Amino acid sequence: MDVAAFVATVVWATIGGWQARDIVWALWVSSLVVGYATIVTSIVRGVRENKKGLGVLAVLGGVGLLTFFTFHFGMFHFVHGVFLNMFFPLVEDGKTPGSILAFGVAALANYWPFVLFTLVSRIDDVGGPGGVRSGSDGMTAPYKNVVRMHLLIFIFAGLHAAGLTRFAIYPVLAAYFFPWGALSRQARAASAERRSRQAA
Repeated sequence: MDVAAFVATVVWATIGGWQARDIVWALWVSSLVVGYATIVTSIVRGVRENKKGLGVLAVLGGVGLLTFFTFHFGMFHFVHGVFLNMFFPLVEDGKTPGSILAFGVAALANYWPFVLFTLVSRIDDVGGPGGVRSGSDGMTAPYKNVVRMHLLIFIFAGLHAAGLTRFAIYPVLAAYFFPWGALSRQARAASAERRSRQAA
């Protein structure tokens, strides 16, 4: 899936003649949309899997978590978007609190295929059939992706300043779609299996 998403994005970026603005905003909006979807599905799954029989309290706790992470995750992307808009303008009014909606609408309208490819690549994080995400694991996955997105944007911006935009797009996309999460889970599973064998 990661390879397919990477290839599809490279083809699309090449045909569209992507520039620096395109890659940074595509990374931003995919982090926002896919990350928030991961948070929501994780909270919903956590409430549904609650085994303490708390019912209403579990739902209220889920609503509280959703409210907190909606503000926290959204505000982080808004502040990040304000800085991005200074260097890679996407919307004219990019400094008001309501402009996260303007950022999101404009970026999603232009880069929705990138969001779709990212969703396919991160389907296990969002809670697809290949992996179950709930609790702290589901909460940390979006923020890990934010860190990766943030670092890649900084790296790409540096390469752009050095006049290497055209050559930098493909390595940045490869790093973004590289299945770090899957490799990490496989490594943990292999380590647990080795410990189990040694204990036996």
